[in-house]
This record gives sequence, structure tokens and C-alpha cells, in this order.
Amino acid sequence: MDSQHLTKKERYLLRKQEKEETRIKKIRQQKNKKMFFIFLVVIIIVSLASVSVKYFLNRDQMDNQGSSKIVLSPEEYDAGTVSMIDGLVKKTYQVKNDGQGDLKIDSIWTSCMCTTAHLRVGDKVSSEFGMHTKSSLWSEKIPPGEIGYLDVVFDPAFHGPEGTGFMVREIYLSTNDLNNEQVTVRLLINVVK
Repeated sequence: MDSQHLTKKERYLLRKQEKEETRIKKIRQQKNKKMFFIFLVVIIIVSLASVSVKYFLNRDQMDNQGSSKIVLSPEEYDAGTVSMIDGLVKKTYQVKNDGQGDLKIDSIWTSCMCTTAHLRVGDKVSSEFGMHTKSSLWSEKIPPGEIGYLDVVFDPAFHGPEGTGFMVREIYLSTNDLNNEQVTVRLLINVVK
């Protein structure tokens, strides 16, 4: 439409409309810039979070990727025949780390209340663990090439006169050795009156 043939009012309304369209266009551009900025910030935050999660997962996996290797000696011990009146039966098992990284023992428990165990690593001694005292908040590390000692105590009189005969008691350890996340040592014993 030719702007010369428009009335003054029509030209005024046309300019007003163009100004409004320009204002709306600027608002849209500002909103688009804000949305782009928010989108960019979200992408950066998600990327940083992803990198952080991967870092911590990889760090934990590096700690646990077969870099530790548990070797138990002996895995099984036969205490023979023991009378109830002979008192407690004690046996120490070696827990060696044959791996490249720290061996983490994070739980110890036993198969029966008549058996308890604790772990010694250097000058550190754990509390005593049994069937109902699984060590959920405790852990200990054995450095590469080092040995810890699992001291096991069996009470032949615990079950009273009915608790006689051949028995197998097991002691369980939870570890960060991916090939042996749970290991077991056994105590074989024949209890007589």
C-alpha cells in the first residue's frame, strides 16, 4: 500500500504497529538470548555432573578392578577332636594381599554364634565379630604385599551337651577383590563331651 495515499491517522497507526512489532521482536530476541543462556548453563552443569560421576565411578573401579588380590592361608583348618571341657579353640588365618592396590576388608561375620573373629593389620585390631555382629560400618585396608591376621575363636561348650559331633564353622569376609568379593575360611572340629 502506498504510504502517501494514507491518512494521517492510518500513517500514525502504521508507525505504531511497526514500533510494536519492533518492540515485540526485541523482546523475543531477549527471551531467546535468555533461553539460550539458560540452556547453555544447564548443558554445562549436566556435563560437569556427568564428568564428576564418571570420575568417581572410575576412581572406585580403579580401586576395585582386580588391583587387590586376597589370598587366605589356610582356607580350611581341621582342629581335630576337642572336648567341651578343653576350653576355647583358637586359630589364626593369614589374609594376604597379592595385588597391586589396597585390599579392603569391609565386613566380617561367622556362620554360628559359637564362633567369633577379629582382624589384625599391623598395630590395628578390629572389634570382635560374630554371626549377629556383621561389621557394616567398619573396614580395614591391607596394603599390597602385606599380611593381616584373622583370629578365630570357637567355643565347644557354647551349645551345651547337645552340641557334640562333627561341625564346620565358617567365617566370611567381604572384600574389594572383584574376583573374590566374598571369601570364606572354615574351621572343622569334632566336639565331644
